This record gives sequence, C-alpha cells and structure tokens, in this order.
Amino acid sequence: MAEDGHEPASAGSNEAGDGESPERLGSQPELLAQMKVLRRQARAARHAYWFPLVLFGLLTCASVPFYVQNVPRGTGVFETSTAVPALPFLGDFPGFLTQGYLAYYWIAALLGGLLATQLWYWWHARRVGLATPARAYLITTTVLLVAAIVIPPLSNVQHPHSLHWLHGLRVLWPGDLVIRGTFPFLIIAVGLLALAWAERSWALTVIGVVYTGTALLASLYDVSNVLYRIGWTVAPGSEALPNVLLPAAVLLLSGAGTFAAQRRHRIAA
Repeated sequence: MAEDGHEPASAGSNEAGDGESPERLGSQPELLAQMKVLRRQARAARHAYWFPLVLFGLLTCASVPFYVQNVPRGTGVFETSTAVPALPFLGDFPGFLTQGYLAYYWIAALLGGLLATQLWYWWHARRVGLATPARAYLITTTVLLVAAIVIPPLSNVQHPHSLHWLHGLRVLWPGDLVIRGTFPFLIIAVGLLALAWAERSWALTVIGVVYTGTALLASLYDVSNVLYRIGWTVAPGSEALPNVLLPAAVLLLSGAGTFAAQRRHRIAA
C-alpha cells in the first residue's frame, strides 16, 4: 500500500482518463467505413433515372412520323410550308415540314413526360423509402419549355412603343439550333443535366453530357451525310430521321444499361 493511503493505478487502467477502451477506439474506423458503405448503398437505391431516360427515348422515337417530309412522286422536290412559324423552337419552322403538328407533339410529349417522371419518382420514393429531390429538374425543363412557347410569338407581335423591348427577345432565338426541328432535344438535355445534379450521379452526368453532344450534332448537322459516305441510302423525305434516331438511341441504350446495373445492385444487396 502506498504511503498516502491510496491504491496505485493498475497497469491496465486508461491513463488518459477518457473512459474509452482500446476496443472502442479501434472500432471507430470500422464504423466510419460502414457508414460510407451504407451511404453509398442508400444513394444507389435512391437512383431511379433509368425511367426518364427510357421514357424520353421512346417519346423521341414516337416523333419520327412528324419528321418525314412529303416528296411528290416524280418531282424530287419537298413540299414545304411558307407560313410564318408560331413555335419555331419546337419544330414549327418554315420550309422544314409539310405538317404543322410537330410543335404541338413536343408540347404534349414534354409536359406528359415531366408528369410521368414526377409520378415515377413519387412511386419510387414510397417503395424504397428514399426520395430524390427532382424539383430542380422539373422546374428547369418546364421553364425552358414555356420559354420556347412564349418567346417567338411575343417577339413577333406589334407592341406599343413602351413595350418595344419585347422585340429584343429575338436575340434569344437560337438560330441554327431550331432549323431542323430538333431543339426539343436540347431542352431534354438541359433537363437531364439538372436531374444528374439532383441525383448526385456521375454516371447520369456523363450520359447527360454525351446526350447534349448528340443533340447539338443533330441540331447543327445533317447526320444523313455520314450515312451516305458509308454507303447507306436514306429514302427521299427521310433525311431528318438519323438526326432524330441518334439522340433517341443514346437515351434508350443508356436507360437500358442503367436499369440493368441498378437491378444487379438490388439483387446483390
């Protein structure tokens, strides 16, 4: 016994006096690693973006009949429209199509696609217990669609002198991006990038960037020229179809691959 009457500290006691055992201290790195794994699994379970990829890919394929031009037999000349376009951003561009319903198709398709996507994410959140904050995606796409509908008519209407600034909206016209009727693809592309930010997904970001590149290519270049160079013949009046089917293929293939990967992850979990 010590002279001051106190028991000496045992060799196994914690000299730091923090009350934590070595076993407890040693488990903290493991706990952090487990938390990272759980966070990664939760993020993967929350991802459900394969649905809008496939949906808008199918909607793009469904628009194909509106891109076929009428060529009277024996003339080789397209029948074109010379009317002033009301909605050139969405495909109602003079001299491009014989029918004037492409713009209305894209209004219905984009609004319907957004509604279906919202319902899908709502159902998926209830099923897995994790919600994706897709509001930014929905708002971004809706604002772009409304702008595409509103800007051209407002810039063409004769306004009082106090409202002449509305004619300045013409500078917002994207020029060559609308001439082939593929500007809706760029609206979808911006929406996908906003959804990638909401999903916090690098994979969807890459898909969005690749799709944006194909949408720009389809808007600025006749893809059928590439087919002609490799020996493929495009039927008269169908020259615009490669510009439509290329972005659609990117969406469908990406959606199918994403669905397979997410399904494999769920089975492994």
